[in-house]
Amino acid sequence: MPVGERVIHMVTGEYKTTTKDGKEIEAYRWDPGTVFVNKGENVKLKILGVNGEHHPFVIEGMNIQGVVKKGEETTVSFHASKEGIYRIICFTHPDSVNNGPMIGYIVVD
Repeated sequence: MPVGERVIHMVTGEYKTTTKDGKEIEAYRWDPGTVFVNKGENVKLKILGVNGEHHPFVIEGMNIQGVVKKGEETTVSFHASKEGIYRIICFTHPDSVNNGPMIGYIVVD
């Protein structure tokens, strides 16, 4: 592992329940939902697909795209060069209509 590289593990998760009227609802999430890194760090995100068949995603403002598949680990690396809050958004579950929002946050301080 290169000096100064930080490895952060995430998973895809699902919450499921039944409402009083018998309707089943579910929502997909990144876990952890918020990741904090320091400006200047080299970061490797290792995302394990646990729930859901596939989660194509983008990290806004970092020019990073990928797909997390069930039972597989997807790895993306970046240099945290600029402070800010960057959203990791799943294209399959972007909002409540599509069992989301499956949106996580990378906070660079």
